[in-house]
Amino acid sequence: MEVQFETGAGSVAKRSTPIIRDAQVLLRRGIDLIERNRFEEAAGVLGQVVEIEPASSMAFLALGIALERLLRIPEATEALEKAAELDPAGFYPRYRLGELYMRIGVPTTAREYLQAAMDLSHNAEERSMVRQLLALDDKRGAKRIWRPDFSRLFRRRKTPQ
Repeated sequence: MEVQFETGAGSVAKRSTPIIRDAQVLLRRGIDLIERNRFEEAAGVLGQVVEIEPASSMAFLALGIALERLLRIPEATEALEKAAELDPAGFYPRYRLGELYMRIGVPTTAREYLQAAMDLSHNAEERSMVRQLLALDDKRGAKRIWRPDFSRLFRRRKTPQ
């Protein structure tokens, strides 16, 4: 679908899709793009959603998923942490953060987020999802080469003096 619009110089330009300012429509479109493995487009659309509606945990969650699939790990982590902050009782932001940290090899942080997800789970299916990830980590743990993640060092520095 092409939409024509006028530019400031009096000429007409074409845009492939119309500009949509409805956050829910854009969110649905972004999630649909993720489901169709069009992650770059999804990240762009979902970026618009978080600009329009910065209090939407669902938008940040979907953006984090799209960015993770694009291997933009720092940005994905930031988006997922924002989703968890906006939805303190949310299972999925913590689950996705646990999964992300497990993928990048930070098992201590992954387990913390997965435990939080387990505590916030509402049904047997969600608990099963967490258990499967934890079992996978246990299987990998036997072969894992230990490397420090410095999490204890950072925790000590956060204590008031």
